[in-house]
Amino acid sequence: MADDDIERLLREVKATSSGSTNPPGEVQKRSSDIEESSGGAGGRLAFSMVAAGITGVGAFLFGVFTPWTDALDMGFAAAVAGFLTALVAGPPRWFSS
Repeated sequence: MADDDIERLLREVKATSSGSTNPPGEVQKRSSDIEESSGGAGGRLAFSMVAAGITGVGAFLFGVFTPWTDALDMGFAAAVAGFLTALVAGPPRWFSS
């Protein structure tokens, strides 16, 4: 075998063992390109709004059914906390697909 064949085989083995789906000669996309093509901040904002709504309603209902809590304050605080947490964490893969 020639040296070129060995180097090509080593590149293929390395690509296979690292989990890369791209052929050895193909350039991989940058993460910023992938984020822009999948919606970027738009998906993150939509996911944050959904998370805020779900956590806010859940905490509000918990506050309605427990007499020692204030439902409105709990719902508002949970909605803000859910929004900020989801905004920082970002959407999971299943949300954008």
